[in-house]
Amino acid sequence: MTNKFNKPHKEHYREKMKIYIIQMYSNTFPSKLVKLVTKYKYSHIGICLDKECNLIYSFGRKSLNNFLNGGFVIEPKTGEFFKKFNQTTCRIYELEVDTNQYMGIKAKLEYMEQNEKIYKYDFLGTFLRLFNIPISFKNRYVCSQFVAEILEEFNIHKFEKNTCFIKPRDFEKIEGIKEIYSGKYLSYTN
Repeated sequence: MTNKFNKPHKEHYREKMKIYIIQMYSNTFPSKLVKLVTKYKYSHIGICLDKECNLIYSFGRKSLNNFLNGGFVIEPKTGEFFKKFNQTTCRIYELEVDTNQYMGIKAKLEYMEQNEKIYKYDFLGTFLRLFNIPISFKNRYVCSQFVAEILEEFNIHKFEKNTCFIKPRDFEKIEGIKEIYSGKYLSYTN
């Protein structure tokens, strides 16, 4: 599938690069709530383009003390969130992609960063999905749906269910995914 972020370049098609999927648990009120509902160790997920996972792209809180103000976020490892929630645990996975897929993801994330005001956290959709209502709203995501749609859009992985129903645990089942770290996020070094 070709889209405005995924323009094929034949000379780079076979070259391999890596992206990183990071599952997290920060022990915040929202993470405790998600953990309670999903009955899973990790409540949040993001995508990183570098092995050090210094920048995490995801959907979550936009302000440190107000989780109701949510949307597209880029969380730096040295940022305020991880200074406050410095006991955050994580599991990091590595996934091989070709250069076109990597460059497409990078372009999409840059576009989203430049237009971050149009992207919101999908609180209503989250509530409706508790009742198995598969609904998605334009430019509204939860973290796992966002990462799943990135993987699907760039033909990296096709999930067996609607992306609005994807949860952090579903990423463990991706063919070719390799766990490279498990522990405290701030202790992770490449």
